[in-house]
Amino acid sequence: MVLKEDHDDVWHQGAGLRVPLSAPQRSASAPVCVPCRCCSTDTFIRATVDNMHRPLTKVSLRIAITLTLLIAPLCAQTKRLWVLRSTGDMIEFDPVKFVQKQTVKLPPEAAKSPASVEVNQPGQILFAPPISLPLSDEDATSAHTIWIWNGQSASSIDLGVQRKSEKTGSNQAITDIVPVPHLSADGASLYWFANESRKLERQDIDLSTTITWKAWRTDLKGAGRQEIASTKLPDCRCPTGSCEESCPSMAAWVPESGVNAFFLVTQLVTGQTSTLYKSTMAYIADSGKWVPTVLPEPLQRILDSNQKGDVILSAIPDTGCCGWSNQSDDQTLLWTNGKKVLVFDERETYKNPDYDVSFFSANGKLSRDSGRVAMTIVATTESGKPIQLSDQGEANPEESQSIRKSLTAMPAVVVKTEEDPPKQVAFVPRASLVGWLTEKELLIVEDHFLVVYNVTSAVRHKTTIRVDDSQHVFLR
Repeated sequence: MVLKEDHDDVWHQGAGLRVPLSAPQRSASAPVCVPCRCCSTDTFIRATVDNMHRPLTKVSLRIAITLTLLIAPLCAQTKRLWVLRSTGDMIEFDPVKFVQKQTVKLPPEAAKSPASVEVNQPGQILFAPPISLPLSDEDATSAHTIWIWNGQSASSIDLGVQRKSEKTGSNQAITDIVPVPHLSADGASLYWFANESRKLERQDIDLSTTITWKAWRTDLKGAGRQEIASTKLPDCRCPTGSCEESCPSMAAWVPESGVNAFFLVTQLVTGQTSTLYKSTMAYIADSGKWVPTVLPEPLQRILDSNQKGDVILSAIPDTGCCGWSNQSDDQTLLWTNGKKVLVFDERETYKNPDYDVSFFSANGKLSRDSGRVAMTIVATTESGKPIQLSDQGEANPEESQSIRKSLTAMPAVVVKTEEDPPKQVAFVPRASLVGWLTEKELLIVEDHFLVVYNVTSAVRHKTTIRVDDSQHVFLR
């Protein structure tokens, strides 16, 4: 912390705590602490010592000791920053000084699939290679393991992929299960989610399927299974001969920091040309149980949430298929206790219905108080590349010129407020978002380097840390 002079009466407002440090007759030269980045920004610590030239009374001494005990742990609760290298090395950096702290060696294939890597705040790392239904014959017969770093050592756990086949009259009954594991936020458990598919087929043609969705919890070794939830969907006929095209399944989403107070489950149908989202349920921890609540609308692509799950950021992707990129309006929605605010609208922002170029939010992060939303806006076409008319588009030179100008700024980081309608408070061209370092500072990637960007002052601090892209950076 840095000493600074000449402040008014000061308060500690961290973590909902508001403690007056009154100094009614304090001299102008009395030193005051101002926060380093480890403390929150809008809610911060400023401590003063009244009349430093006088001996401390017993009451003053007690207050000083009490405040020290309260303040120190709050400053210690800082972010953790990890960067995944192409070699599989996961390097932790100090998020204030940006110096290297430790290195953990991940499986080499993890660097090629950063979306399959999870990191929580305690510093545990999980790599689960992506496998999903329907199982290929190779996946059904191969061994599958997940890799986990528990904070001290690495180990592998069997993923539990299973296939069972049996004759049922003239049909073949095939039961497949593919669990998907996730870290817990507190580092004590693993959470597992799985669709168990029992499919009837004849001569490699799907006739019907029954899906049972299951959720359970284990320790970090995969042992001590405790059931959390289970839902059996109605038996579904498969008129196209492929059950995935017409029958629903369940997909779970957990916060990037791991499962804590809630998780989300969306029922969807993959479809032949586009995905149909049917419903989303929030499972909320309540007195040792997980209570499901159906949300007002299905969430299509979930980007972020607050810790309690009552504020959720989600996106509505383009419905384009069959070679087309821009057939509908990409949108990003902020949900607060069921009420939604449109924070990004492609057609309203870029006015691009006539050309086959789509703009959308590749990722999005809520500030700690959920008062602001930061997003990376990307385009389906690179700057300088040819653009074509959309499926129903008509030539429009003014629109074409505007799109080409917008492409020169892509990707771009945009920050908006949560009010309705939202206000744009920052725009950073040719940058990608990692996350919020503090209430005012973003960590972004510019020209393959990590950069700290102050949303209020627009001041940048370029670090010496070079990265492949924002997907290989984990800020917790």
